Parts: sequence; C-alpha cells; structure tokens
Amino acid sequence: MTTQWATRASTLLLGLAMAISHGADAHAERWPGTTASIAGAIAARIIAVKCSGPLTPAEIAELDAYIDERQTAFMMESEANQRISEAVFPQLARDYNKSYSKREACDANARDMAKDMLQRVRDAQAELKKRAEVKQ
Repeated sequence: MTTQWATRASTLLLGLAMAISHGADAHAERWPGTTASIAGAIAARIIAVKCSGPLTPAEIAELDAYIDERQTAFMMESEANQRISEAVFPQLARDYNKSYSKREACDANARDMAKDMLQRVRDAQAELKKRAEVKQ
C-alpha cells in the first residue's frame, strides 16, 4: 500500500510541476528553475523537432542521450519510479507533441526555451562528468 501511495504522490507532484512549468510560464524565454530535468529535456526535444530549427540534429542527439541516461537512472532507483516513468513521461511527450504541432506555438519564446534547456542539459552532463572524474 505504501508503494502505491508513493507512486500516486510522485505522479501528482510531477503533474503539478509540469502544469506550472507549462501553464504559468508558457510564454517565458526560460524554463522555471535553474536545472535540467527529464521533463524539460523531453519538451525541448519535441520543440526542436516540431518547430524546425532551434536546435541542430547533433544538439537533439545530446537531448536524447540525456533523456535516456537520466530516465534510466530514475527508473533504477525504485519500482515506484519505474511505474511513474512508464506512465508519465510518454504522456508528457504526447502532450508536448500535440501542443507544438500547432504552428503558432513555434514562436521565438519556444525556440529560446529549447536552447535554454539544451544549455542546462550540457551543464548537468558536465557536472556529472566532473563528479565521475573526482571519484576515480
């Protein structure tokens, strides 16, 4: 019963964070907060693909690698995280795909947001690499 409660609570918190970041700051040039997130990277990737041009194919590949690595790490933390990941992230991708399929959504702000998240992903990857080097 505790795992089910944790899954529901985590899903609710993730949903609230997504709603806040997508609704309240949809017209901001930067994502809320200061760090990279799996959800933000998914959204940035979809913006980059749907809006044709804010990021190069190599930059989209950077987002893909980050999403794969972080999502795998997240899922390995617990069974609850695995269920959350399997339920929430595909739905998030579908929602962003639908939102950015509309031409008017692909404005300068959306492109700036994709670039902002790419920079955050790069910063996060550099930090992870630095930590790995320190451990060795």
